[in-house]
Order: sequence, then structure tokens, then C-alpha cells
Amino acid sequence: MKTLFLLRHCEAYQFEEEKSDHDKQLNGNGKKSAKLLNNWFYKNNVIIDHILVSSAVRTLTTAHILFSNMKSKIHEKKELYLCGYREILKELSLLDNSLNNVIVIGHEPSISETLKFLISYCRPDLKYVTNSLYPTGGLAILNFNIKSWYEIDEKTGVLDAFVTPNYLKKNE
Repeated sequence: MKTLFLLRHCEAYQFEEEKSDHDKQLNGNGKKSAKLLNNWFYKNNVIIDHILVSSAVRTLTTAHILFSNMKSKIHEKKELYLCGYREILKELSLLDNSLNNVIVIGHEPSISETLKFLISYCRPDLKYVTNSLYPTGGLAILNFNIKSWYEIDEKTGVLDAFVTPNYLKKNE
């Protein structure tokens, strides 16, 4: 059994003078959202084995706030910056099979494309997720009945949960 967490980076500044898209930083809301998600992981005792992160500043900052106590597990991948779902799948297929809980922190539309490609089934209350915009800080949790990350393929996952910073704020 493998579990994949797909996280869109937390909210960033839309326009920063003299900053490239790659260098956009999290804004105040984004930092608060990342802290809420950090608390959610901690309260739910979720252990992450490996963290794949786009090389963009906003994704790396999200990762460092969420997993400040697991910095050695953070693996920056320039291939994940503004990529498609195929690049995400390629990175996953290269993972060691001893890793069971992996998170990818990336961008839109690659995160939602990956989610739509992978899920074969979701709980009825989560059907809205694939028909909605994927929010900043949105976290999809997919389960796979596979032994090897190489086996991950179209419609092999089950969408088990979807967490957003707005949901966490309302339910603190």
C-alpha cells in the first residue's frame, strides 16, 4: 500500500516587481495556511517518508514551513516546476519502494492533472474535488494498492481525503 499526498503550494504574491514567476514568495495568508497544514499533519500523526518539491521559492517555502522538522526528507526537483502530470509520475516511478507515504508539492495545473489522471474512485462526498479549481494549499490524499511506485498508473488510486486551509480554519 502506498499513499500519495498532492499539495498545491500555499498562497503567494501574485505580482512582485522585479521577481520572476519562479521567485514568487508566499504572502501572509500563505504562511498562515502552511502553519495550519503543519498542525494538521502533526495532530493526525501523519508520517511522510519523502517530500518531492518544485524548485520554485513558493513551493520550497511551503515545504519548509510544513516539514520544518523533516528537512532531510525534502528533495527539490526543478523538473516539477510548471510541469505536467507525466513528469510527476516519472519522479514517483523512480522512488525507492521502501517509501510508503510521499508528498508532491507543486503547482497548478500539474497537481490537479495528476489527481484526475490517477483516481479511479473517490468517496461520494469528494466528487466535487475533480470538478473544482484546486485551491492554494489544497491537499489531496490518494491510496494505492501497489507494492512499487513503478506500478502507479492511470486510474490506480483512490481519493481518500481532501483538506484545504479554509476547512482547517473553520474547524480549529
